[in-house]
Amino acid sequence: MLHSSKSNLEIDPLAVEDICLTCSQEFYDNASSGNYHFGDMKLAFECLNVPRPSDRITKEKEFIEATSRLCSFNLMSRPGIPISPIEIRLTKDRLSLVARVLSNNADAYKHTQVILDLVHKLGFRDDVVAEVKTLAMLADTALQAEDYDSAYEVGQRMVETVQNLRQSIGTADPTVVEASDVCWVACFQIGRHPEFDDNQKKLALLGRAVELCPADRITDVLSAWHRVEDIDITERKSRVAARQSGQKRDLKRTARNRSTNQSVATSLTERLQQLHIPSGLPVNADAAALANKAFNKVAANFPFGVGPRGRSLLSQERDRSRSSERSIPTYDGVEAQATRVLQKGLGWLLGDDE
Repeated sequence: MLHSSKSNLEIDPLAVEDICLTCSQEFYDNASSGNYHFGDMKLAFECLNVPRPSDRITKEKEFIEATSRLCSFNLMSRPGIPISPIEIRLTKDRLSLVARVLSNNADAYKHTQVILDLVHKLGFRDDVVAEVKTLAMLADTALQAEDYDSAYEVGQRMVETVQNLRQSIGTADPTVVEASDVCWVACFQIGRHPEFDDNQKKLALLGRAVELCPADRITDVLSAWHRVEDIDITERKSRVAARQSGQKRDLKRTARNRSTNQSVATSLTERLQQLHIPSGLPVNADAAALANKAFNKVAANFPFGVGPRGRSLLSQERDRSRSSERSIPTYDGVEAQATRVLQKGLGWLLGDDE
């Protein structure tokens, strides 16, 4: 009806916006559940689709979405009674609602961006101090859960946010001072935590705390920084000593292996030097006769042997060749040559100089 082309009634867009906001807030305040997908919360959200988009309309829509998100975390106003939308609207410090979410949900701190989006939709979209406070709450929750790496990452993000703010509007602005106070306290708490064993990360955060803290608190921060530095130096010395002792053990092991190899080589040399050939042969023995005797023993195993064995094998081969009408060459030349070679070789081994 408000946008009907057949009606001559014209309503100012700002008036339409005010009417829709009033209706939406009325539905919101009377809703029993924060879920904006049904019931009065759904009507409250749909009322905001009627007017033209504006900053006020967008802000109210985001607040309804944030209310639905808060109720999804099962926040309770009293034991057994879920928090109502009207209680969320009437809460003065809405960041306390985020703190309750973090305390009631063990893994909520791991979803940093989800929590930051919730804070933005609660009305803190351009509030850097609220963002820094939220990051500080996330870091503190991570410390309580003993998730020190997550706490360090959140602390680094918080420091970057504060540094960007200081560079943009200066260090004397009250907003910057408040954000810096929140940041250095959070960094100080993470850096001095006794169970956090990464000294390099602790020193980095304590250094940021020294940079951001007021002058009257520098002594406290430096004391914590020096304690962590002393522990870090001691651990570095221990690592260096362990590394050097390991290198010495490697050198000793190498020298031991080298000496073992040398002793083995020396013992083998001594054994070879002590080795002698027994003089079991007669002095005036005929080398040629001994060679002939040894040759006869060896040649007995050859297929072309000398004597009856060789002739029998040869005759068998000739019989086979006659039956198949094929001729096989004789081995007389081969036998003679092999005989001479073996006799010379065995004679040389037995001491024949010829």
